[in-house]
Amino acid sequence: MSDKQIVLVAVRHGQTALNKNHCFRGSSNPPLDETGFKQANTAGHYLKGLEIGEVYSSPKTRATQTADAIVRQTSSENYETIDDLVALDVGNFSGQPKSPENVAKIEQYINNSQVPIPGGESLDEFRGRVRPLFIEALKKWEQTGLPCLFVVHSSIIHELGQMFNDDHHSARVEPGGVSVVYLYDGELHAEPIFKPLQKAGNKVDTVS
Repeated sequence: MSDKQIVLVAVRHGQTALNKNHCFRGSSNPPLDETGFKQANTAGHYLKGLEIGEVYSSPKTRATQTADAIVRQTSSENYETIDDLVALDVGNFSGQPKSPENVAKIEQYINNSQVPIPGGESLDEFRGRVRPLFIEALKKWEQTGLPCLFVVHSSIIHELGQMFNDDHHSARVEPGGVSVVYLYDGELHAEPIFKPLQKAGNKVDTVS
């Protein structure tokens, strides 16, 4: 039986005040809070023994602060920011509470992937900038044998699950959590490996 080979690692940034208060983050740029810094350091410690290749981060402060904590504890010396790794742009919903009314409105755009969220982007536009980065990371693994590490947002990790498992919930994690894409018996799958977020009804947490 073949062993699983990790081909891509994705870390969700640590908690911010907007996460704690159950608000949409989207294009907003809050820093990590005290808990978030602890989560970032814990993620770095968890990854300490994993040999990784290049590290890429969303340019948002909450992501780069998490990336800083990770590279201090791993074999990587630095990381590169990529603008296309920012979260799904929920436009006018950024910073707004995740009330049942707002969640229902967001879901209308998620279910109609060609329609842009007011002030933001469509799900198809989001996928068009994110999925090529996943593919490029897989190519780098083929060349080097080392998985790239992305420090990103929950919407990016949801997209990992959608792209590789056809289930956007399947790879999701809490702030500071880690998901991976692995190769097993010739097939690629995504799964959470550190602090997986348990499903809670139909709660939507697709943007951070």
